[in-house]
Amino acid sequence: MGDSEQRIARLRLLARLNRLISSSLDYDQALTAIAKAASEIMAAPSVSVWVADEAAGTVTVRAFSDDRLHDGFDPKPIPFGQLGVGWVALHRRPLHVPDMDAPDSPIRQREWFRARGLRSAYAVPILFQDQILGVLSLTRATPFILDDDDRELLDGLVAQAAVAISNARLFTASETRRRTAEALADLLRLLSQTLEVETVAQRIADHVRDLLHVGTASVYHLEPETEDLVVIATSVSPESQFDWVLVLPRGSGTSGIAVQQRAPFTAPDVLADPRIVYSEGARAHLEHTEYRSVLAAPLLVQNRPIGAIAVADRVGRLFDDDAVRLLQAFADQAAVALEHARLYDEAEHRRHQAEDAEERLSGLFERVPVGIYRTTPEGRILDANRAMVAMLGYPNRETLLAMNAADVYARPEDRARWRATIEREGMVRDMDVHLRRHDGSVISARESTRAVCAPGGRVLHYEGTLEDVTERKRAELAQRQAEALRSVTHLANAAAHEINNPLLVITGNLELLARRLPADDPNHEPIQRTLEACRRITDMVAHMGRITRLEVRDEWPGLSAILDLKKSAADGES
Repeated sequence: MGDSEQRIARLRLLARLNRLISSSLDYDQALTAIAKAASEIMAAPSVSVWVADEAAGTVTVRAFSDDRLHDGFDPKPIPFGQLGVGWVALHRRPLHVPDMDAPDSPIRQREWFRARGLRSAYAVPILFQDQILGVLSLTRATPFILDDDDRELLDGLVAQAAVAISNARLFTASETRRRTAEALADLLRLLSQTLEVETVAQRIADHVRDLLHVGTASVYHLEPETEDLVVIATSVSPESQFDWVLVLPRGSGTSGIAVQQRAPFTAPDVLADPRIVYSEGARAHLEHTEYRSVLAAPLLVQNRPIGAIAVADRVGRLFDDDAVRLLQAFADQAAVALEHARLYDEAEHRRHQAEDAEERLSGLFERVPVGIYRTTPEGRILDANRAMVAMLGYPNRETLLAMNAADVYARPEDRARWRATIEREGMVRDMDVHLRRHDGSVISARESTRAVCAPGGRVLHYEGTLEDVTERKRAELAQRQAEALRSVTHLANAAAHEINNPLLVITGNLELLARRLPADDPNHEPIQRTLEACRRITDMVAHMGRITRLEVRDEWPGLSAILDLKKSAADGES
């Protein structure tokens, strides 16, 4: 094939590659297409595209002609003016390195190139309207000897690459804005459907990872007590295989610094930045991953930090101002969303606590074995538990609530005494009252009540308890009667013993005297009457020894009742 035919073929190839490059508006796809086109048109097996960041003054490798060939390549950013691609970015002129192993070679990672049989490099700047967009680096085994046609083809390729990169950047910016708006709208829709913190946080992490084209993203919650950051959601791309440190102690990691500074914080390699502190375990964990370029933004609510969002990518990636602004703008919206979700969570927790407390109180109200009631100052019964309904013998709660509290008292003086005490002291404690049951019977009860008042002192209602003490009162009365019976029995037995002895002497002497008197002696009749009185005393003493109960009779009006010995004795009258 002649030179002219070869030139035509290469121009056609360039045109085809230009169409391929220009057809992609995805930034990373456009860069990869440029690398592949340069590799084909310049017969260079290894081509890389480095993206310039003029604000940071660095270039970072972003695309390769063959990802398999470039496994293990160190992607750290290179400052303008340093090494080969940095020199090209600063001086904006091509650079040819015929032998990478030469002593003055500006190429780093020589062992990496040598292991792949690459000995020579050629790098050219990618310029657009006097702006440095990046550097195109070509490497192969032999030195690059370029004629005018080669330079013309390469210049055409680079010019087309500059336009493609510029267009892709513009499209990426507008596309990012559109996707950010869609993501925020999706978040608002989610908030209208659920306020669960974990669900909202997970959606935030997914959106941020997608918007910033990073390998992984996480959302941290700030623990108020310890100020530790705890992961509540993570989003990891399938190829990254990265695990976030689940707990960051106060001030540690990029997220800890972002929270403390209340501003975004970024580092191209978190292990190489002396400002970033990690625990030994966290540092050992990060040493085994390439995802050490981190950007973190605080989640702020009225300038109060509640957490952080962090994204991570491969070592060396520099997050530009646009990425920082995007993450912080999203973090502002995410903070509001998470705060709403947290407040909802707390409200739900308090509601459940209140419901549990109400259920426990209601159960206690119904299960307690004493009567519990609530009444108004006018006597309307507002509520009563089952024990009180049963105590007063009403068929149901409604029937009791239809009564007035004053009508439940059997004695009006009890109600008057209760009202005087509650109005004077604000409470009644252990007051003995008599209550009338639904069937008309009367029971004894012990009542305690307190007045529930409004802030101004007005009584809203009364809350109280009633305990049926009827059986207890009966038992106490029986106990007192038994004690009295024992006392009387002991006294009667002692008195009977003391009376019997002199009574026997009197009776014996009287009988002896009666036998000695003549039949017509006028003293016989008084002696017989006296003996009859002694027999009556003997009967009374006998009854005193057989007392089993206490029976009294009113002998004279106005005087205390006296003991009825006959009725009190075991064989007495009923």
